[in-house]
Amino acid sequence: MQHIDDETLALLALGEDVLDDDARAHLASCAECADGAARLARVADAFDGADAPDDLVEPDAAVWSRVQAELGLTTGATGTAVVVPLAARRRRVWVPVAAAAAAALVVGGVGGILWERREVEPPETTVASATLDPLPDWEGATGDARVEEQPDGRRQVVVTVDAPVPEGTYREVWLLAEDLSGLVSLGVLDGAEGRFDLPDGLDLTQFPVVDVSEEHFDGDPAHSGDSVVRGPLDV
Repeated sequence: MQHIDDETLALLALGEDVLDDDARAHLASCAECADGAARLARVADAFDGADAPDDLVEPDAAVWSRVQAELGLTTGATGTAVVVPLAARRRRVWVPVAAAAAAALVVGGVGGILWERREVEPPETTVASATLDPLPDWEGATGDARVEEQPDGRRQVVVTVDAPVPEGTYREVWLLAEDLSGLVSLGVLDGAEGRFDLPDGLDLTQFPVVDVSEEHFDGDPAHSGDSVVRGPLDV
């Protein structure tokens, strides 16, 4: 038989009769479940013996009506929410607290195990960066780029550009050869910032210039020849 789940153990600790014959037999023979039930029972007992505050103020009946309406609770014969005097409710109030504490004990124990086992991954490393300067027709535009390397070796180019985008156009990010004899498209820049995966094996020393162009929806995948900002990476 599988171990008794934590919710059932918490209910058991609160005095609920939730075990069938098989579960009782398992609890009697399983040290792990018995230990869990005992720990939860200690928490429940600690809260069950706690005294409720004595300075509580009796709320107006309208308050309970609103609570009843919000939570969908049952109503009395008159159709209004049943208001139970605080003195009679105090012990009931503390029982759910014990249940919450018991659940917290279970979650906290599991969380501690997970925390110990979790390995903190190192952050990405910036291996190159560039300031993107405006081209003559784009005075006032600014931008920057950086190349980030992930712990698994994957590289990404993060590009930020501050410049207006005229209606009917879009921005595309490229890597250019230093002498502009070759180029690689990284993708469309949607908004002011974008993150682009570098193709595996691409040598940044062969394509060290980041370029952002203005493109038109004309079906031509080639560079338009209209660069907004451009700058060399410090590779």
